[in-house]
Amino acid sequence: MRTALIAAAAALILAACAAQKKEPPPKPFVGTKWVVQLDIPIGGEQPHLRFGDGLMEGFGGCNRLAARYVQDTVGSRFIAIGRIDRGTRACEPRSQAVESNLLQVLHGASSYTILADAMTMSGSSGSIKLKSDPPYPPDKDGK
Repeated sequence: MRTALIAAAAALILAACAAQKKEPPPKPFVGTKWVVQLDIPIGGEQPHLRFGDGLMEGFGGCNRLAARYVQDTVGSRFIAIGRIDRGTRACEPRSQAVESNLLQVLHGASSYTILADAMTMSGSSGSIKLKSDPPYPPDKDGK
């Protein structure tokens, strides 16, 4: 009887472990294309950033962006983004507003967190949410 109880408990534990969805490892900060998550996407190319070798490059929604940055990859996930160079192309007001907000948050950014394929950059001017492109593919069950 005791052996049957132990076997049943072990089977329940194994079933519970198998039912838990395993979180994929975080996407790497450097080299990943990070797309800004907007409540309402803008037309055309979406704002995105890519970090590598101390250089941030991307698209703000209206113009190309480039800046130097420093980061602490151990522990605090501190980041400081320097002067952001950008083009001077004119575009529709919504795209300009999106780019202006993105630049404001990037200027004040002081930390970032990455969970799976999502990154949040935060600082004195607010926060932005970004998603890796491509995101992690769904598992075999489509979840």
